[in-house]
Amino acid sequence: MTGREHPRPAGETTGRTAVRFQTDIENFVHTLAESEISIAVTGKAFGRIRDSYRIAQVLMKFSAPDTQYTKGGEKRDFLLFSSGEENEDTVAYERQFHTGEGGQVTYVLYRTKGAGSFSEEEKSELDVMFEILFFHCGRWRLIHQVKKIAHTDSLTGLPNSGGFLTYVDELLVKNELTRYNAYYFNLTRFSLVNKQFGTKETDMIIARYSKALMDRLEEGECIGRLGGDNFVALIRKEHTDAFLEMLSGLGTYGMLGERKIPVVISAVAGGLIIDESVTNCGMVIGECAMALNVARHVDKKPYVFVSEEVRQQIYREKQIAGGFMEALQNGAFKAYYQPKVETDSYRIVGAEALARLEYEGRLVPPMEFVPVLERNGMVCTLDFYILEQVCKDIRGWLREGIEPVRVSVNLSREHLANPHLCEDIMGIIGKYELESKYIELELTETVEESETDRIISFMKQMKQHQVALSIDDFGTGYSSLNLLRSFPVDVLKLDRTFMSSMEETDRIVLSNIVRMAADLHMDVVAEGVENWQQVDYLKQIACKVVQGFLFDKPLPKAVFEAKLKAGKYELK
Repeated sequence: MTGREHPRPAGETTGRTAVRFQTDIENFVHTLAESEISIAVTGKAFGRIRDSYRIAQVLMKFSAPDTQYTKGGEKRDFLLFSSGEENEDTVAYERQFHTGEGGQVTYVLYRTKGAGSFSEEEKSELDVMFEILFFHCGRWRLIHQVKKIAHTDSLTGLPNSGGFLTYVDELLVKNELTRYNAYYFNLTRFSLVNKQFGTKETDMIIARYSKALMDRLEEGECIGRLGGDNFVALIRKEHTDAFLEMLSGLGTYGMLGERKIPVVISAVAGGLIIDESVTNCGMVIGECAMALNVARHVDKKPYVFVSEEVRQQIYREKQIAGGFMEALQNGAFKAYYQPKVETDSYRIVGAEALARLEYEGRLVPPMEFVPVLERNGMVCTLDFYILEQVCKDIRGWLREGIEPVRVSVNLSREHLANPHLCEDIMGIIGKYELESKYIELELTETVEESETDRIISFMKQMKQHQVALSIDDFGTGYSSLNLLRSFPVDVLKLDRTFMSSMEETDRIVLSNIVRMAADLHMDVVAEGVENWQQVDYLKQIACKVVQGFLFDKPLPKAVFEAKLKAGKYELK
């Protein structure tokens, strides 16, 4: 037997085959190295070796398990190469690899018709090439996964802000963005869900809710999570109504032990109707966030779309917030006084101090600036400013021999975060050497349950200093009776809606509130009184003090001072 007749071990090649293989492997590797986009470049790489191995078609079958970044797993088939020639019916070569994430990659190769099967030597050569290909594709997938992780919310698998903006930018480049409306939405009262289920299960509820949203999306639509209970979305214009309906309430569930509890999640949203004026991806989230702010805090609506009116509203808010400190320093904020009047004698027995802003020759109503200052954390500064103005005015009246009445000053609930609130208030009262009997602090009834302990503690401290306390808008919340039992207050101020209606039901509620307050040694003030019929009824149920436009609107200091000197209203 001659030398060339000796059998060769698998993988060992003859001189001619070795040269061919060396050329093919160099062509294959160099072509793969031309681009990081492995799936696209593999077709070109196989095209360089198709004639040597008579390759008709190469497939890649990929599967990955369910992970936090591949929600529900992934299973895809890729056509890596096709020569266009007819191929054999049977698989000529198949090689399987396992990925580090527990997935699987299988390469399947078909030869051209009539090429027959590969020799063991050719299979050995293909093994080398496909190992190189697997390494190259693995490197590409690793880079792809790192980018995906950087753009993916780990809890839900939704795009994060970076991923969402990248998608917006892609649509913008393709001139397809105007097919969509954008939304920024926040889950309503979600703190109650967290309180009921705890942090860990609440995270699972958010994940289930996110999946429910994704399951309802149309092709090309996208929802991203910005963190917490804040989400963004791109929804096709023709699906606007369906999407807003979905935001009004979407069902999922939470687990309490072994119990499966239904949970309906609703959201408030800011929307942007995208047109050609949207020129960059940052505008999408920014404009929607602006509209969401208006929906949540100003209009109190489930959704608001960006409009010129909304933009003007935001502009005014920025003006107010930006000019707040200068307005304080310039004395633009004034304390106005609305008298509280005794129903039997029509004597002025008290007053409420209300903040007013004098701006560009007009009087700005509190509904325009108080919510802005609340959202920007400035309302506490305004409250203390008004308290100091009141104390200063009372000291002036005492100096002039005018006997003051007790003046109530509003305190925002934002003050409850101040551990030194009592000391700060008493410091202002003490600065003007006033007796506590001249000051009343007015808090709203709508206090969150989580704030109850803090407000009770604060009230007890103020009671020790003999400062009167009142609850404003009483009767509007769900916890009114509990407030009567828990809060050590001196005065209940009945919400003005009782006066505007005065139907039989309101009359029954009013009379019983007044009776209960008397039994608890509390005074009652009826707000919003505008006619004598209301006064007559309030007299009948022994409500002794009223406040409203029937007697006077809030008055500037000089006008109220004249009323104070007169002491009472004379009936005409």
